[in-house]
Amino acid sequence: MRVPIVAPTVLLTGGGLGAVVTVVTLLPGPVGLAASVGVLSWGVFLLWPWTVLPVGIIGGAVVGVLLSGGDVRGYIAVKVLLLAAGGAALAVRHWLRVETPGRRTAADLGMLSLIGVTVVAAAYGLAVGNLPAEVLVAAYQVATIPVYFFVATHTLTTPRRIISAGILYVALAGVFSAISVAAPGRHGGLITLMAIPALIWLAGRLAGWRRVGVLLLGGFFAVDVLLASYRGIWLAAALTVLIMLVRGGRTVRAGLAATAAAAVAVAAVLALQPGVRERAGEVTKGFEQSAGYRGVESAVGLSVFADQPLVGAGLGQTTRDIYLSGFTFTDVGPVYHAFYVTVLANLGLVGLLFVLWPIVRSVRVGLGDRDGIALPLAALSCGFLAAALFAAPTDGHWELGLLPALTLLTAHHGRARRRRLARSAPPLAPVASGVTA
Repeated sequence: MRVPIVAPTVLLTGGGLGAVVTVVTLLPGPVGLAASVGVLSWGVFLLWPWTVLPVGIIGGAVVGVLLSGGDVRGYIAVKVLLLAAGGAALAVRHWLRVETPGRRTAADLGMLSLIGVTVVAAAYGLAVGNLPAEVLVAAYQVATIPVYFFVATHTLTTPRRIISAGILYVALAGVFSAISVAAPGRHGGLITLMAIPALIWLAGRLAGWRRVGVLLLGGFFAVDVLLASYRGIWLAAALTVLIMLVRGGRTVRAGLAATAAAAVAVAAVLALQPGVRERAGEVTKGFEQSAGYRGVESAVGLSVFADQPLVGAGLGQTTRDIYLSGFTFTDVGPVYHAFYVTVLANLGLVGLLFVLWPIVRSVRVGLGDRDGIALPLAALSCGFLAAALFAAPTDGHWELGLLPALTLLTAHHGRARRRRLARSAPPLAPVASGVTA
């Protein structure tokens, strides 16, 4: 029953708005503004818990840039603040007894184990003398995977919540990309790629104006991915499409063909914009760009792993004063441009197994659902697993936590829906079933 939450929510939100005014007055500048964002977000999440992830991912990117001025630590701090506000809102909803328990999945144990391994590796890193700040940075890179997983399984507990969150995400991503599509430079791609496989699946199932709208969005997002000029994003997208083409049924393949045609049409229209044409000129450079010092950096991390292959050198490990050819003398680690090198150097083979175990388990479930939406999500997980060979985003591979959760949740709801349809179907007549008297 949802009625009892109205009065407490009004009181708590009213108190939160008062707190915003107080915070801005007492803490002027970025700190006060960040605190205000946290309080306001908490009020929104309290009313609509399914907004935590869309607002946290896209709103976090926008607010992070505005508040941090491009500083990576400030950007990550804003995303963590929004997730913390979501967790606080869920705690209040549970206290008010209006929130259902989180959905249990086949990957829960694996994600919980990954959290445990992260805690143990952090303690080990501190024990061997790694700097606390670097231990925290490395821990974030690993812990962001199970955090996003459990946020998804605790906020997207029903099909209606998943649909609502998906619509909000696509709407925010569309606005964000439309504003920035003509801006010069390499940017975008990740947020829009997250939505494309689901839009492809929908394009194969819908009809009429809804299909046209989905195709236009999918085509526009595909162009944004191409203009991003990030090879890791391109690799993830290409592998996702290939898996969907091979494993998907007729519905998925029809959606792929239609979305590809829509992308060509959208690209032709966007080419009329001078800013878009300028960005298109960067696409060729994306193919030609060298790896630079990244290969040498990875070699340093792999040498750390070779010295301690089983458990790594502990979270926060860093090799001091190393000369990277083509770059400079610098400290290497704890984070490397290749995500798997980060895992191997900090956590060793044991850590890598714990990272991959729950993700691979979700992929196996999703790839078995040939015509369900779990298939595109599992294919995208495979794409990002491949891209992680070359990419370690500064805000972590949060998609490797979110996508497995969405895969398992949608697969569960798809099976439940098919069981309901099977129970409600009329019994077959004797002749139709091949039974004779």
